[in-house]
Amino acid sequence: MQTSDHKRTVAHSVGGSGRAVLLTLAATIVAIVVVAGIYAQASPRSDETAFTLSGGYPIDVPGGVGAGDTGPGARSAYDVFSWQSFIALNSPTDGGMPGENGDNETLWSTWMEDFQVLVSDGQTPAPWGAPLRLPTACKTLTDGDGITRILTHASKVDGVVGLFDQAQAGPLIDQNGSYVRYEILINEPMYTYIRDNRLYNQAGLNAFGQIDFPSGSLDTSTVGAIMVKAAWKVMGAGDDPSRFHVSRAHVFNQQANTCAVETLGLVGFHISTKTVSAPQWIWSTFEHQGNAPDADAPGTGAHYSFFDPQCATKRPGPDCAPNALPPTPWNPQLPNQKPVQVERVTRIDATTAALNTKFQQLLRGVNAHSVWANYMLVGTQFPQLPDDPTDPQGRPFPQYLANTTIETFLQGRVPTVSSNCIGCHNRATATTSAKFSDFTYILSRVTAKY
Repeated sequence: MQTSDHKRTVAHSVGGSGRAVLLTLAATIVAIVVVAGIYAQASPRSDETAFTLSGGYPIDVPGGVGAGDTGPGARSAYDVFSWQSFIALNSPTDGGMPGENGDNETLWSTWMEDFQVLVSDGQTPAPWGAPLRLPTACKTLTDGDGITRILTHASKVDGVVGLFDQAQAGPLIDQNGSYVRYEILINEPMYTYIRDNRLYNQAGLNAFGQIDFPSGSLDTSTVGAIMVKAAWKVMGAGDDPSRFHVSRAHVFNQQANTCAVETLGLVGFHISTKTVSAPQWIWSTFEHQGNAPDADAPGTGAHYSFFDPQCATKRPGPDCAPNALPPTPWNPQLPNQKPVQVERVTRIDATTAALNTKFQQLLRGVNAHSVWANYMLVGTQFPQLPDDPTDPQGRPFPQYLANTTIETFLQGRVPTVSSNCIGCHNRATATTSAKFSDFTYILSRVTAKY
């Protein structure tokens, strides 16, 4: 199995100037909707069932949805958009289809990490595509040559969630007692908007007017702002790396100033895309199939990364309560960490599950052993009525959407509590005066004054 070492040497960006290798053959034009028809079939009113793969980025859902449309057609249209986004972003940086030649370096891994843009001293961020700067503790590792992905053991400081904590919750610990790590990256249009408008420090944020990130437009064939959030687990006992997209990374502990190289497997993947049809953004979330079972049908024989079918026998008591926060103190360096017993509270919708099967089959058609065929779409949240003057959230559908590795502890159907992507991000602000930050919490983490 080929391992991705995340060499940030090419400045490819969906929607940016260096995207040449994203698209193949005739699809070399910027982010066009190619597809031998896939996006004709992605229309909310399409009844077509044939699908093909393409490395072209979808940009938007043609026609959006009809007012208040929550039927199978609307859901499928946005789910197809999600799958096409997943395929485009996970395409190899040197062209081709995901998994065509084994596991591959992904397009999104060449984007800018959020901490590269929001530099602590408030100075102008490094140019697009600039390599990450390794902490001194990581530079001395003899097994770290060529590895530039950095995941940091950060704690909650001044309200900023660390890279092993989930939003509004805490850490997820796998069945081997290892903490899941997270990273957030943005594409070039989003980076350029932040940089050009000086939104990387409080002075720039306060001087700027309404924050309105660029929207993907089919009319102009331009891609809008995109954010991705990835959840990674350390490959350990019982894990089969050949079933995961893997990456070797520096895992840096800021408090102890220590660094180690780990092999990580991708277990969760959020894609947030701003488009003309969805000014509240389109929220797509994927998981590895081996994460956890449904709560109403717990597995008994399968190996899960975050669920032990024998938990009640091995660890009777509260340790086996589903989706419960682990006991404090939260410190990845402590021994004998208690795993979180994860269950999926809400089953994946039947139409989404059927679409998963179709795209997984297509990926296996590229490579029978493709790691990418082991991932599934959990769901897509989109605004039903994006221009509703009475609801700035645009009537999100479905009302709730959760990834078991990113919103583990917020699953459910409790208003204002359970995971609702648009509802949660609608509360995101960027300044002390609570300026709306256009559905992203990235700008909420700007701490430098100038």
